[in-house]
Amino acid sequence: MKRRDSIKTILLSAIGTSITLESCISPEGENIADKVWEYQYGRTAYEKGRDEKFLNAVFFNDNELSTIEKIANIIVPPNEFGDIKDAGVVEMIEFIAKDWSTPAHNNYGENVLRKGLTVLDELFQKEFGKTILECSEDEIKTVFDKISFQDNISDELSEAASFFATYRYFVVTGWFTSKVGMKDLGYKGNIPNVWDGVPDEVLKKHSVSYDDEWISKCVDQSKRNETAKWDEEGNLLT
Repeated sequence: MKRRDSIKTILLSAIGTSITLESCISPEGENIADKVWEYQYGRTAYEKGRDEKFLNAVFFNDNELSTIEKIANIIVPPNEFGDIKDAGVVEMIEFIAKDWSTPAHNNYGENVLRKGLTVLDELFQKEFGKTILECSEDEIKTVFDKISFQDNISDELSEAASFFATYRYFVVTGWFTSKVGMKDLGYKGNIPNVWDGVPDEVLKKHSVSYDDEWISKCVDQSKRNETAKWDEEGNLLT
């Protein structure tokens, strides 16, 4: 399962199929392959039409996208495995904002994700007289340290802390469900290995051994993708 499939399963399982984004749809002729939908899979005509409208829609403006990217890079700094761009975190948040911008979801994109950026920017304006994009990393970290933990936080900072927690959740989720994030996590998953039989020490412990003819048929790695065949008496043929 590819990352965006898993993201939808993890985060968007309760989403309905309707969207109300016609007002921000780009021209029908625009190539959808240039958008965030990077993989191909079987779709019905209805689903393809919905995808084309949805994926050509725009939610965040350039300034907002840059702000999200800067926030994300503070939450998960670049490392030897990659960075936020490699993980596609900003695109994922844009995806969620569009998919949740429906009355059925209380216009989550507008009321939470976009409003969250506004509230955080206002906090930095109050603290430094600058927006997040204008602040240095050290200045941003100073404020984030104040709102990272909501225990005993002041009423004045509670709203900003709540919105920051939302973005932190999405950034971390996007990172650790990406290819580079999986490497960072050290997750291996189901990786096929080479099986060359039960170890000798185990065979000796039980006073058993392999038959050479059986070994040549069953532990021949050049035939690992072949399906075994048996005769009517139960003898292995291949």
